[in-house]
Amino acid sequence: MENKRKIESEISYKTLLKNPIRLFGLVYIYFFAIALTIGIYYLSAMNTASFNTVPGTSLDTLNKVREISTKVGGIKPAMNLSLITNPTADLIATGKKQYETVCASCHGNDGKGDGVAAAALNPKPRNFHVVEGWTNGRTFFDMYKTLNEGVVGTGMAAYEFLPPEERVAIIHYLRTFASFPAVTDAEVNDKLDATYKLSAGVVDPNNIPIQKAITLISEENKSKIELVQNISQKIEKDNSTEALFLKSNVQNIEKVVYSFISTQNTKDFATFSKILNTDPVALGYKANVVNLVDLELQTIYLYLKQISG
Repeated sequence: MENKRKIESEISYKTLLKNPIRLFGLVYIYFFAIALTIGIYYLSAMNTASFNTVPGTSLDTLNKVREISTKVGGIKPAMNLSLITNPTADLIATGKKQYETVCASCHGNDGKGDGVAAAALNPKPRNFHVVEGWTNGRTFFDMYKTLNEGVVGTGMAAYEFLPPEERVAIIHYLRTFASFPAVTDAEVNDKLDATYKLSAGVVDPNNIPIQKAITLISEENKSKIELVQNISQKIEKDNSTEALFLKSNVQNIEKVVYSFISTQNTKDFATFSKILNTDPVALGYKANVVNLVDLELQTIYLYLKQISG
């Protein structure tokens, strides 16, 4: 009779010890266990991987206050439009000084677009000696428009912060680099002055130091903030039907009270309802307050008016 091998239903570990070669049949289990261990370790280490990154070097500008000096404002004199058609030597000298301050780093000392910062710009800065390729054109009005508004998609920023006379001076200095279209009275009056109101003068606002402004605003609002806190505490402690209904429809009681006493307390219910439905979340209410009927909104309005009154 043929000697057939008996099929084993279970692994005999005593037999495995006598014949270790059979362990290789289970090698995939070993690999799976090793891979699983490595994977678990990798996942557990992911939470701390960011700890080894180099910290950023940029400053948090929100915590930095750039102080400005106290300045009494007023209306600066209107631009003398005759200087645009007939520039003086002093005006051109002023333009040269301003050009060297704000323009030469990109456009170069000679206006050829080869300033020290030009290498990093794409497209390259304007070469004022070249006639072709001007985005806004080469007329005086076009050049003023460029200085006032900048050129989108390029390194040319807007210089609207410069007084009009200084911008005019810069343009006249640029016009010494090459031959440009003549400036006519019609261009000055009908286009330049009509668009930018150069003859109307410039309003120069008053300035006070930022820290002083913060202090003044804080002091002005101190009494209102204290009032808001007191009213909010009363509402928190109030268990009347009206108070509970209000609290069920708000996210931030102090914000609701502040917005109410600031803008709505002196107005009628119609105005209150209209403002509330415009942006309830910004006023401290839940978004679903817009689903309330007029009678329910009136309950909120009358309660706020009574408790803040």
